[in-house]
Amino acid sequence: MALEKFIEDKLNQYAKTIIDKSTKSDEHALGELTFYMSLRRVTTGKATPQDIGMMDAINDTLQEKGIIDEKSTFLK
Repeated sequence: MALEKFIEDKLNQYAKTIIDKSTKSDEHALGELTFYMSLRRVTTGKATPQDIGMMDAINDTLQEKGIIDEKSTFLK
């Protein structure tokens, strides 16, 4: 599955969760939506400084945990 389709599917899934579920589910869905909206802006070249900061923090965490190499990024 292409990353763009994956992102769009996730955005639709969590937006639907907000429409269909409880307030507790809304908070979880909002967190997911925030990430995927940011990721979409990064992958389409429309990132805000906050988007770049979020991706950098995720990347740093994955490197620290040894999930990706220190010289790698999770987006490439």
